[in-house]
Parts: sequence; structure tokens; C-alpha cells
Amino acid sequence: MPGDRPLVLIADDERNAVVLLTRILERDGFAVESAKDGETALQKATELHPDLILMDVQMPRMNGFEVTQQLRDNPETARIPVIFVTAAAREPSDVAHGFQLGADDYIRKPYNYHELLARAHSKMRARQLEDRLQRRSEELEALVRIGGEFNQRLGLNELTELILLIASQELSAGHAELFLFNENRRLIVWRDVRQGMREPAEGASVLENEHTVAAHVFRRGEPVLVADTQDGGMPYLPNAADFRSIVATPLRHHGRLVGILLVADERPQHFSENDLRLLRSIGEQAALAVRNAQLHAALQEYAQNLEEMVEQRTHELQAAQAQLVRTEKLAALGRLAAGIAHEVNNPLQPILNCLEVAIEDVEHDHKIDAEVLRVAEREVVRIKSIVTRLLDFARPSTADKVALDLHGLIDEILVLTKKQLEHMHIDLELQLESSLPLIGNPNQIKQVLLNVVLNAMQAMPNGGRLRIATYNNEDGVVTEVSDTGVGMSEETIAQIFEPFYSTKDDGTGLGLAVSYGIIQGHGGEIHIESEIGRGSRFVIWLPRSSSS
Repeated sequence: MPGDRPLVLIADDERNAVVLLTRILERDGFAVESAKDGETALQKATELHPDLILMDVQMPRMNGFEVTQQLRDNPETARIPVIFVTAAAREPSDVAHGFQLGADDYIRKPYNYHELLARAHSKMRARQLEDRLQRRSEELEALVRIGGEFNQRLGLNELTELILLIASQELSAGHAELFLFNENRRLIVWRDVRQGMREPAEGASVLENEHTVAAHVFRRGEPVLVADTQDGGMPYLPNAADFRSIVATPLRHHGRLVGILLVADERPQHFSENDLRLLRSIGEQAALAVRNAQLHAALQEYAQNLEEMVEQRTHELQAAQAQLVRTEKLAALGRLAAGIAHEVNNPLQPILNCLEVAIEDVEHDHKIDAEVLRVAEREVVRIKSIVTRLLDFARPSTADKVALDLHGLIDEILVLTKKQLEHMHIDLELQLESSLPLIGNPNQIKQVLLNVVLNAMQAMPNGGRLRIATYNNEDGVVTEVSDTGVGMSEETIAQIFEPFYSTKDDGTGLGLAVSYGIIQGHGGEIHIESEIGRGSRFVIWLPRSSSS
């Protein structure tokens, strides 16, 4: 289509030159208009807004320099590329004068038409890029302003009105509509810029209609651009034939559909891909503002009944925290199961052998060897010790805080993990300073230490070195657990203490979150330092007891 071709305006009073240029340009895919004097060139440039002007310098009624000056003084034509095609401007001062007026390039006659086409394409591409950058810059400035306006309005009613007003103004459209949904994707708000709030039940029928743009966005979750509803595209509404062009976008917050923003206009081909991009950006800002307004409304409602709810919620949260601690403790026990099974199986074999020897002595009326029974007794005591330690760890912890023997807790953890460390070919390095007394819950601190040690072990599937160090600082005691494992990315580190976040396929995502809560409950701090391929280091700080 001719309208899709770039338009070049030739301003030259030499007819043969115009004919030649026209043929060259049209053969290369350009649409061409011409002007034989400066005033006509200025008039056509203002009316047609060509993509490029090839300007002669010496023309009747107004020369090329004067035309260029007036083009640059007019904001509507100031950005049109101008190339002087002339035999007159041969002095450097003439060329400099043209550039000072805003010319983009010079081509001297006689010229090579390949060079002329190359320069024409180059200047138009450069101007198109500049226009896109300018347009994008203006869009970003508008979005910053829009975001500020959205964030100043916490009332949902006022906010929805503002969203519609801004969307219709920024896209120069005559109509805008907004649909908002709850968590179950049921319509709760339907509003348009002309009629205000409308009945949500009526809006639900709009979304159920297979031939509406809003229904399409609702089902697909994708933005839609309809250039002309009468070109076989989907209609807006059965009774809304006045609207010829439509653009719509979903409003999403953390992946959930919270609404649909739709803008329509009576003019066909009114919206472009740039308008769609702008509406999507407005929609992103609107989704966040709507969610904030909803949360603000919920918070106000919650605050009205806060005194009655505080005690109940506190008990629920405490129970939930206790359940998380118990759940993660069981998960940690599960991860220890293989190593503990090996630890228990080892003494079973000598016990079985001792009993077989004692039974043979009894059957043959021999005197039972007391040393054989003592060996069996020692192995039974060993199993009892292992089971006792497991029971101590699995027993529900109380909130009581007592004097902590930090090194004793580390020793207990190492007893539980000794066989797994050997099996995984992990070397152990201990650097334990004598520490001042600490106050805390031994069971909970033991759970944190075990969880961190198990994480370090799992990070070294091919072996490595596990280092546990303790030292005093001015305010408390620091425990460091470091490994030479696979390490973590910055993205993982940022989320590692969040509940239900796990890098393991079979992980619960609760271990480090529970550990974080336990350490915070003791008035301490826990953080991680890590680098991909170079291992990780957990640092746990606990305050000293007040009696120290």
C-alpha cells in the first residue's frame, strides 16, 4: 500500500532533477511528493509530515536555507530529516551554515544515486531511532508521573476513577473501562469513564460473551489490539458499534489477574503497538496501586477489630511457629535416618555374635564367658545412648531458656552426623574458642546447628571440608559453619530464609526459615555469605547472657 511506504518530499525548481529523483526513489520503494519553490515546500512539509526532505538551496520565492530555518522553528516539522541536494553550496562556509540551520546532510550535484539512497535510508533510520527514543523517554516520564499520582490515592473508588481518566487521556481516546476481580476471579468492580460505577453482575455477562475484547483478555490473560472492529476483528460489545478501535490489557499482581483495563475510540486505526505498550505499562502501575488500595482497605477494616483479634492471632501464630519447628525437626531427623541406621547397625552385629556364643555355651553345658556378655552389654549401652540423643532431639521443646553449653551442643550434632560425614568423604575442621555463658533453649539452638550442618553437607555431594568455628565478640558469641560446596547465587541468597523456598527437589523450604525465627527469638542474627563454586558460610550471632 502507498500509505505504508516512507514519504520523501523533493524541493527543487529543476523539473528534470525532480523527475530523475522521483524515479530513483519510487523504484527503491519510496512514495514521493515534490515542490518547485520554497513556499510550496514549506506548505507541503507542514501538511504531509514527510519522512525525509531532499532540499535544493537555490529556489524561487524562498531558498532552501530559509525553508529549513522555518521547519526547525516549527515543533511539528522540527524533527523531519533534511538533506541538501545542491550544486550551489560548495564553499565550506555554505555547508557550515546549512548544518547550523539544522540540515542533516549534504549531497553535491552531480551525485551517485546509490550514495543518495544510502544516505536517505541512513538519515531516516537515525531519525526513526531518535523518534522512538524520544517517544520512549516521554512514556517513561509519563509513567513516573502516573505512578506518583496512583500512589497518592489509597481509596479504591477515587483510584479507579483516576486510572480510567489517565488511560483515556494518555491514549487520546474517548472511552475507557476497568474490571476488577477478587482472588476467585469473580468480578467485584466494573466502571467506565462515562457512566462511573456499574453493576458487577452485568459486567459478568460481558466477560462471558465470547465476542468481547474484555472476555478475550479474561480468558487468555493477554493484551489485545483491535485496529478496526469492522475489519472482521472481534467486536467490543454487541451494542457498542460506535467504537472502531480498541486496546486492552490485563492487570496482574504477582502473577494473579486482578483486573482488565480497556480503552476504545470511535476512530479506526487510532491505536498502535506503541499505545498497547503504553497501556500495558499503565496497567502494571494500576495493578500495584489497586492491590495497595485493597490492602489499605483491608487494613483499615482489620484495625477496627484489632483489639479483639490480637490475642487470638497471637495464639495462632505461636501455635503455627511451634508446628513449623516440630515439622522441620522431623524433617531433619529424616535426613539423619541413613546415618543413624548405620550407627545403630554397627553394634547389633557384635551383640548378635555374643548372644550366639552364649547360647552355644548354654546348649553344651559350658560355663558362659562373662567377657562375652560384657561386650554385648557395652554395645547395648551404646545403642541406648544413640536412641537417647535422638529422643532428646525429637522431644517437643519448651520455651524455657537456660544456660547453654554451645560446644556441648556442637559435639552432640557431630555425634549424630559422624557416619554421614565419613560416608560423604567430608573432612571436619573445628576451631572452638572457650565461650562465655549463653542463655537460650538448648533444643532449639541444637536444631538450628543441625539444620545448618546438614545444609552444608548436602552442598558437598562429592566431598569437601566442613569448618565449624566459634569465637567471642564484644556483644555475644559467633558460630560459623562453612563448606567448600557448590555455593549459591545472589538471587538464592536473597530468598534463602523465606518460608517454602528451597533449592532442593525434596526440600520443604522450612528449615532455614524456622532457624531464622529461632535465632531472632533469641535476640540474635543469622546471615549467609556465598559464591557460586566456592562454598558458603553461615554466621550465627547470639547475645551473651546478662549475667556474663
